[in-house]
Amino acid sequence: MSLLTGDTHTPRHYLLVPPEATPNGPLHLGHVGGPFLWSDMIARHLRVRGDLPLVITGSDVYESYVALKAHAEDSTPGEVAARYGQRIQDDLAALRIGVDAFIVPDEEPWREQFEQEVAASIERLTARDAVVTRTERVPHCAASDRWVVGGWLQGRCPECGAGIASYFCEECSAHFLPESVVEPRPLLDEGPLTWREISSLFLRLPDRDVLDTTLADLGVADRYRATVARFLERDGLTVRLSAPQTWGLPLPAAEPDVPRALFPYAGIFMFARLAGAVHGRLSGTGVNAFDPDSGVTTITTLGVDNVIPTLVSIVGTSLLHGDMKPYDRCLINNFYRLAGRKFSTSARHAIWAADIAASPAIGVDTVRYYLAGADLESEAASFETADFLRTANATLADGLGKRIDAAWSRLPEGPPRPPAPAAVDLLDSLLAEQSAALDGARVSTRRAVAALDRWCADDAVAHAADDGAYWWLKGLSLLAFPVMPDLAELVWQRLGGAGEPRAAAFLARTPAHRDRPAPGFGRVSAADLDACLPDTLRPDTLRPGANA
Repeated sequence: MSLLTGDTHTPRHYLLVPPEATPNGPLHLGHVGGPFLWSDMIARHLRVRGDLPLVITGSDVYESYVALKAHAEDSTPGEVAARYGQRIQDDLAALRIGVDAFIVPDEEPWREQFEQEVAASIERLTARDAVVTRTERVPHCAASDRWVVGGWLQGRCPECGAGIASYFCEECSAHFLPESVVEPRPLLDEGPLTWREISSLFLRLPDRDVLDTTLADLGVADRYRATVARFLERDGLTVRLSAPQTWGLPLPAAEPDVPRALFPYAGIFMFARLAGAVHGRLSGTGVNAFDPDSGVTTITTLGVDNVIPTLVSIVGTSLLHGDMKPYDRCLINNFYRLAGRKFSTSARHAIWAADIAASPAIGVDTVRYYLAGADLESEAASFETADFLRTANATLADGLGKRIDAAWSRLPEGPPRPPAPAAVDLLDSLLAEQSAALDGARVSTRRAVAALDRWCADDAVAHAADDGAYWWLKGLSLLAFPVMPDLAELVWQRLGGAGEPRAAAFLARTPAHRDRPAPGFGRVSAADLDACLPDTLRPDTLRPGANA
């Protein structure tokens, strides 16, 4: 089937749900380079193809790290969540990460909808004997009357020994009970810990073989299925539903002096269902995208640190729900690092999305192209300053930019002649390669970029007779749109196209606006990039004796 030559393409509905960001700080490139960029690239390619994707995400307002940030800033959790939640939306927009709805569960109009979904889900799961009460040992600080759970609890991972905060390990993706933490200690020096037995709510998970078969059918890699298997073995086929937190959506408490709130990792199940309902309203389908017969392809993108919350709390719980399909695809990425080290908000080892997006010299397309070149599905990757500068200058400014200039100078006056059949065939095949890279159980943004690069390097198309330069530029806009949307839209519109690039409109012989300048890329200096780097990477802090 050709998307370019008039073959019928029946548009399909998609719902993409990247993770809810915790509103305790702005976004950095470590956040953006994985799940958010993935969802945006997938959605843009689907729109090029003629499909109907919607991206819905939101703010994980009830995370304990919001309360931690409020303590550090002498503020309230609600104020912190509102302030950084808006900053997160601004950061996504700055890097052209498209979001069709941003759900904020503690603010209207979302609060009532979220609370209704939580109540309805718990009622249904309780009726299906999926909610159980368990006794557990939880640390408590009598001096501050603080339940030391979530981000307030530190120690070492019981599986790999790495340092941890809260209930999970970013190194090995393990999740565990507070009593399983090795060498537990409070984040704050507020007094000694005592261990108290309390009752908490958990969800009874389906048989492990049923869950594993479901994950295998979803194409989840063996290494992540093994992580789930270890979690189920240790925690007895249950996943936490409540936690003794004062900041959160309250649940009925069993003990008068012990708060009980919805555990955020359980809340992402209800969040997903709410996103499905919002999709039904925005898309006009009128059904929840997670209804078994909705006809909507549902996709979530996530980092390795969210393997258990997603594969257990969402996929596992959906099997218990009884009237809900799980996500059709769970796309997992490895960590994106900065100069070989983990991006860290607390250590200020980060390139902030807003800072690099605001740079007058760098350009959002350059950042996106560089990030998309990493193959995070297969392995971790790292932002390296020298490599970024080579990409910005040699690959884009001196490479693709000059090719665009040369093609622009050969644009025809008036409508172009039809494209050469070989050019149409090549573009069709490269669009199919992008579909294979972005629309499947595994995602490779690197392969999507490689398809774009092959078209950019094809002199036979650009220099062909019959106005090859025009058709090369127009094909560039289709293949570049998932990666470099600003460039793609400018090229498309200056060739006479309307709105966003669309494969179905490729063959329209619209006259180019030859009087307008060719889009391109400026060169980026080391000083331009240094202005966006954290102090941990600035040249003056790396010299021997600097800041001594």
